Amino acid sequence: MPPTVTDRAKFSRPLTLVLLLGVLAGAPNPVGAQQDATIVDVGDSRLHVVIEDSEFRLAQRDIIDWIRRSADIVANYYARFPTKRAYIGVRAAAGAGVKNGRALRHGPTVNITMGVESTSRDLDVDWILIHELIHLAFPRVPDRHHWIEEGLAVYVESIARANAGTLTPEQVWRGFVQGMPHGLPRAGDRGLDFTPTWGRTYWGGALFCLLADIDIRKASGGKMTLRDALRGIVNAGFDMTDQVDSLPTMLKIADAATKTPALTILYERMKDSPTAIDLSSLWHQLGIDTQQQEIKFNDRAPLAALRAAITAGDRARAAERHYKEFTY
Repeated sequence: MPPTVTDRAKFSRPLTLVLLLGVLAGAPNPVGAQQDATIVDVGDSRLHVVIEDSEFRLAQRDIIDWIRRSADIVANYYARFPTKRAYIGVRAAAGAGVKNGRALRHGPTVNITMGVESTSRDLDVDWILIHELIHLAFPRVPDRHHWIEEGLAVYVESIARANAGTLTPEQVWRGFVQGMPHGLPRAGDRGLDFTPTWGRTYWGGALFCLLADIDIRKASGGKMTLRDALRGIVNAGFDMTDQVDSLPTMLKIADAATKTPALTILYERMKDSPTAIDLSSLWHQLGIDTQQQEIKFNDRAPLAALRAAITAGDRARAAERHYKEFTY
């Protein structure tokens, strides 16, 4: 199952996390670690993993395998892991399941809190670690643009998991149908750059990413995607350790990678205006039946092929597609 709106609300609150100060300082035995950092290679990148000394139900190798699988999913989406090195810390907590996480630019570091009673099933359905690893692929931007950082992590997390085959298309679109309404503007909204509410930051940002993905695919006849745009930013040498003072500059780099102006145009439309999006019409045109408890697809809908391509990932790179006109 995809993360629920309640899960994301919990995740957005301030977290108390263990910092891998010992690892970052080069100490051979960080305080609270079971041993020296375990090295996990992901392509040409190297992850330094430290697990807090605690009585986890799972063996350390199972936790390491989960981290490796999650990193591989992110690397598959971006065509490589977004940073040359990263530090991953796993802190113990009571209960089961992954509790929370946070990505920090220093290192860069991703800290995760996990219940000591966690099972392999808990890790198989986790979304938090992938969400945090995705943060590594985008530079830090001014606070008014924080929605793009969180929106990308929300959107890409589901799409990357679907592209890797660990989340079904039905699960992806069920999560979006449930969550995207929280990203719509409310009374008093002044646009994404000026409305830092939880809903607009996480789901408003995710809605921007979905619309951008659709616009890029339409403008390029299905040859380019949001994934290509984000790969363009990574290939230009940017990651979370960078601090940039202009989101439009990043969007231009992303647009150059897809040879479309889609991201810049959409940003200008949504940055300072409470842009109304007719989600019911959008789901209908994508061929998503939201009238039933279970998600059903209509493959005759105008954008059914585009919907299928979004979750198929690189497997969908085929002949040029001419999608029918639509409005959202």
